[in-house]
Amino acid sequence: MGTILLLISLLCVAVGTWKLSGIYKADKTDSKTIWWTVAGVGIALFFLLKLMTDTFPT
Repeated sequence: MGTILLLISLLCVAVGTWKLSGIYKADKTDSKTIWWTVAGVGIALFFLLKLMTDTFPT
């Protein structure tokens, strides 16, 4: 489960920041909120994974 959470987290952060950088470079204002949310969810999943591994060590 930890590996899956890590992969989803990395994917969310990578795609979210990639899309956000494209939006900011093109100076567009559409869909910033969606990609900020995607990146934020990726960061939150990473911290959830960190919390799970600290709480339930293998």
